[in-house]
Amino acid sequence: MTTTSISLSPQRLTPEIPRLRSLRPYANYENPIVSHGHPERGLEESKNWSGPRGYGARHRLDLAPFTLWDTDTKTFRVPTKIEFNWIINNFSATAVALYLPMLIIETPEPPTPLPLTVAGVATKFVPPPATKLSSSMPRALPDDRPLRDITGYAAMRGVSDPLPFRLKRWQMPSEEQLQRIVDAVSSFCEPDFIHVLCPYIIVEIRQEPERTYQPQSLPRSIGGFAAVYHHDAAMSAFPGLSLRSRQRLIQPTATIHDTDDYLQAYNELCPGVQLSTGLLTDVGLYATLSTHSTAGVLLRDNHGHQRLTASNHGFLDSRDIFHPTEHGSHVGEIIERYPHLDIALVELDPAIRFTNSVYFQANPPERLLRGNEIEVGAWYALDGMSTGSFFMQAQGVTMEVLPRPPGYKAVPFRRYLIQKGFGVINGVGAQEGMRGAPMVSVDNDDGGIAGFFQFANDAYTFSACLDELVDQNWSVV
Repeated sequence: MTTTSISLSPQRLTPEIPRLRSLRPYANYENPIVSHGHPERGLEESKNWSGPRGYGARHRLDLAPFTLWDTDTKTFRVPTKIEFNWIINNFSATAVALYLPMLIIETPEPPTPLPLTVAGVATKFVPPPATKLSSSMPRALPDDRPLRDITGYAAMRGVSDPLPFRLKRWQMPSEEQLQRIVDAVSSFCEPDFIHVLCPYIIVEIRQEPERTYQPQSLPRSIGGFAAVYHHDAAMSAFPGLSLRSRQRLIQPTATIHDTDDYLQAYNELCPGVQLSTGLLTDVGLYATLSTHSTAGVLLRDNHGHQRLTASNHGFLDSRDIFHPTEHGSHVGEIIERYPHLDIALVELDPAIRFTNSVYFQANPPERLLRGNEIEVGAWYALDGMSTGSFFMQAQGVTMEVLPRPPGYKAVPFRRYLIQKGFGVINGVGAQEGMRGAPMVSVDNDDGGIAGFFQFANDAYTFSACLDELVDQNWSVV
């Protein structure tokens, strides 16, 4: 029986999801202040952040009396001795490392909740080692930036930078500059993917038996950014991630899912609730397992057609979508797919109500962002049905380069967003449950959607940029 609108009670019914934070103190980042459907929502949200948008922004729990971001030069600086001691004393730190654009703080007493930034720098908290180290041993803190150069192709000297200009160190290259990077790299190798992770460029070279590369033979600098080279997913700078393929079947795991029935409780659905496949596949066979993912947003095109976004690879064997489980209500049917974006569009059944005005502990989605609207250093959040709220900072872009026909100069590319993740990713099952969740701005009140969660490792998340949907006149209802 309906008790109230979900917009007036934007909390998950399942208590286990928010409880994940208390069980993981080193991932217990604070939920943002969110006022759903409130006329002064923008004013309330602004309390979460101060300073510039992008790098240098400060979370409201960032109490450092200094900032490590120089707004005039738009670059980071190293802390002074006094500032370094403030970090140690304020967080009872046993070690501190600055791996820009990240600050790593080792402490046995992580604050509750954790600030997303310290001194304007995105911050990760880690526990001390279980075994006490000798005081004479240097303390090496984890650096999960994907900068391993396994091939040794980058030349120390003798190979010039292929670009005639220098990219700005902590700024995303423009659309024209990204194309120039693709053209330059394609002139001396055959790239599959080019990751621009400011201020680094990581090139995954296509495997070709007839073409080999010698050590010290490729540019170490591209547009002034340090270059790193790899050959395939096994040697990827992002271990555990592959844009080339995805598992067809999602393996069931014992992770927590929000299986509460929001249709029964509120007579409407919203972004973040659980979607499931049915008992039968499209060919009429009984499914070996039911797969689950997170509901996206309701879109409308310029003809008035409304469609709900869902994770495409979560529903490969079935067009029918249910909530919350395969035994629940039929929600709708997939009628269009964008496999390269990992997005499926669902036509909702006439009786199904869906609102974008609430997204649990994330900001309500309001508009789709183009890739060039996403600033490096900007913050986003999703609220997955297996994780609750999870935070990300945009730190770069991946360009998937299609095979280059002979004599073809302009190499097209597909753009993916690289984001640094902060929060609870409770194993592979939780990641699968997050698929399809919209990633909405938290340091800006525009409700901008940077993408829909696709996959991640322990450090970074990837999602396709949404330019194609915008070009086809899809917008948020």
